[in-house]
Amino acid sequence: MIALPALKSKELQLTNLNRLRGFAAICVVVGHAFIIVSLRPAQLHFGPIYLLIASATVYFVLIAGILFQIKAVPRLNAGRTRTRDILRRRWAQFSGIYLTIGVFLALTTGIKEGLSAGINPVYHFVRMMINGSMAHSYWFVPFFLLLMALTPLHLWFSRRPLAIQAVLVAVGLALSAITHRPGAYDIYGPIHALGYYLPVFWFGLMIGQNLPMVLVWLKGKEALLAFGVAAIVAMQMQIGQTGVYLHSFGQNLGQIDLFAVQKILLGLLLLSFFDQTKTISMPLIDWVADRSLIIFFMHSPVLIAITDAPHLSDLYFPELILASGIMIYVGVKFHTLLLRVFEHLPDRIKEIGLKVTAGRLSKRSETDLPCRTPLDQKTRSV
Repeated sequence: MIALPALKSKELQLTNLNRLRGFAAICVVVGHAFIIVSLRPAQLHFGPIYLLIASATVYFVLIAGILFQIKAVPRLNAGRTRTRDILRRRWAQFSGIYLTIGVFLALTTGIKEGLSAGINPVYHFVRMMINGSMAHSYWFVPFFLLLMALTPLHLWFSRRPLAIQAVLVAVGLALSAITHRPGAYDIYGPIHALGYYLPVFWFGLMIGQNLPMVLVWLKGKEALLAFGVAAIVAMQMQIGQTGVYLHSFGQNLGQIDLFAVQKILLGLLLLSFFDQTKTISMPLIDWVADRSLIIFFMHSPVLIAITDAPHLSDLYFPELILASGIMIYVGVKFHTLLLRVFEHLPDRIKEIGLKVTAGRLSKRSETDLPCRTPLDQKTRSV
């Protein structure tokens, strides 16, 4: 491994979080590779390994909370930004991909599924656009907009004493364990996701308030965190949580969903690891991290295209890696192609598109990590 040039402390701090985000993007794609029909038996075949990979969206929410505290809260307290400004920037970040690929997938899937199930295709399309159920990962858009709409509540939380914050997060995580992750096709899915992930976001706020101290405290405790993660995975296996629960309210309340707690502990372990290796070159993680949002959304259309791919061998692991690599590479290339198509559109159409998607970001976003946003005209924010 090659050492990186000396970086300032702020840049190193962002490197920690950015690499965690890159790792999260890889886990999301690999976790979705298990959805390919011929590879679904691998969920049970790999068991604990799958549980360590699945539900990686928790990392993104945790990172968003940390950065919201570091970047947005000071500006909110100083009156330099408002909730509507944050919502406008989030819409500008997501709308390009949501109103192009998202609409296309909702139209094609909505018509096909609606007709086959005897459901009005128009109703099915509208429902998909509301809850983001047109493809995996797209539910994150309505959920995250709802999360940012609660900015005044986040600001209130950040002003509470540490003890009260800890109690609120603990109660929230207990409720999340009972209610489980939301159903992908539930029209109220974004609201359910808001309840499930809110304590994770708030825990990120707590970390962001004391990030340097947290990193110092975590150093030397990696073995303890690893033991905690292993214990939770063993408990998940024991209670029968061998897959990601995607249920509506009230289903399977006899079992608990431990993914949020497991991923928080694993996230802290990874945060400590990336903090101690921040001066080490990690080209693959850094490459993925810089394109994490693109990969997060653009791998889904590729997944749909290869979901019925046949099982090529008796070895699941190489095929999972191959499928994940294809989804990442093709997704990124497809995004590049879309950008080139957009650049060659008539100026009038481009102007309309930029108005609908709130145009280029004129200011750097408070809650982003360094990344290239989908169809965001190659902007980067720090």
